[in-house]
Amino acid sequence: MANLIIRTENIRGSKQRVLGWSFFLAIILAGFAISLNNFSDAAIWITASALGFILQKSRFCFASAFRDLFLFGSGHNMKAVLFAMAIASVGFVGILVWILPDPLPGEFPSSAHVLPFGLSTIIAGSVFGIGMVLAGGCVSGTIYRIAEGYVASIVTMIGIFTGTILLIISWDFWWDTFISNEPKIFLPSTQSIGYGFSLLLTLLGIGAVYLIVIYVESKSGIIEFISAKTQNQNSTGFQQRILENINNVVSRSWTAKSGGIALGFIAIIYFLFHSPPGVTGEIMKQSMNISAILNLTDGPLKGIASLSGCLGSSIGSGVISHTFVSTVGVFSGALVSALLSQEFKIRTPKEPKRYIQSMTGGILMGYSASLGIGCTIGAFFSAIPSLSLSGWLFGLSLGLGAFVGTKLIKAIG
Repeated sequence: MANLIIRTENIRGSKQRVLGWSFFLAIILAGFAISLNNFSDAAIWITASALGFILQKSRFCFASAFRDLFLFGSGHNMKAVLFAMAIASVGFVGILVWILPDPLPGEFPSSAHVLPFGLSTIIAGSVFGIGMVLAGGCVSGTIYRIAEGYVASIVTMIGIFTGTILLIISWDFWWDTFISNEPKIFLPSTQSIGYGFSLLLTLLGIGAVYLIVIYVESKSGIIEFISAKTQNQNSTGFQQRILENINNVVSRSWTAKSGGIALGFIAIIYFLFHSPPGVTGEIMKQSMNISAILNLTDGPLKGIASLSGCLGSSIGSGVISHTFVSTVGVFSGALVSALLSQEFKIRTPKEPKRYIQSMTGGILMGYSASLGIGCTIGAFFSAIPSLSLSGWLFGLSLGLGAFVGTKLIKAIG
């Protein structure tokens, strides 16, 4: 009986790998087809697919980075986030200098994620922090967990769309009262401090947070163990070594730090071809279409054309747009990764209350991601390397919200 179970699992696993390689080929072919119309979108499609692959393979999640720090005193995932931001910051500066060599006071590159700095950012970050902890993952985390077969994450995504539509309905209030009056602070053009000093301040800020994380770990007694891999001395053949290396990349899990380093370079590639990474643009775009069908909105949102980030990019036309390849690409890459790792499995929550938790968290994330002009990737991870002060404000607010969220999780049980 045991042998039959093992054999069945091996057959199921081999089928997943075949599907994984089939979807991988489909991604490449889709990229070629997209390139016939728009090479930039094709490049982003491949890059977004790589991003999804990396997120799934390394279990990289901004929600767990904050949650684990507050719940367990573990900074393993947060340090990976900081590595990614440091790498992206260095790369972004080179691109920013190329786009806008000498920014005048108040001037900034429209393609960078330089977002409003004010009360709307604080509210957005705080609410998003609560939502991502309740849902058990941020928007990007939700996408790759759907690719793994998590039913609760599908519920979360429904909540994200619902929250986005609710924000669209109330957008005029936020725009008239807050967003239209809030400044966009681009560090290099602030007091003419330039790119070099702005990068130094950014890296010092990231370094300071890294030290805080280490301090929290030291207080909690967390120790990071590094396991050494034993080499198979019998596998000396060239072909066997090649197969082993491919297997290490596509089938085995990556460390969070490896995922963070890869994410930093992926972000730079994103920016080279279009703009910094973000995953909520297509969600906003489709939510606006749904709102229009339901007569909940009269047309484009006020001031949306003046905004960068995920919200600004959502006004693109056509089905295969920058937002489409950015969001769907992440799902496609994560699905390939899950199948090649034989980790795809339909998973349902054991307790019905988790569905309510997922939906609530999704609604909070959808509403606040649209209010903040991006989620953890667009308004936090991409904004700080873009040398926008809004990224730091969103991140601090995110931490506050995540702290409250952990308290709610403990209360819920």
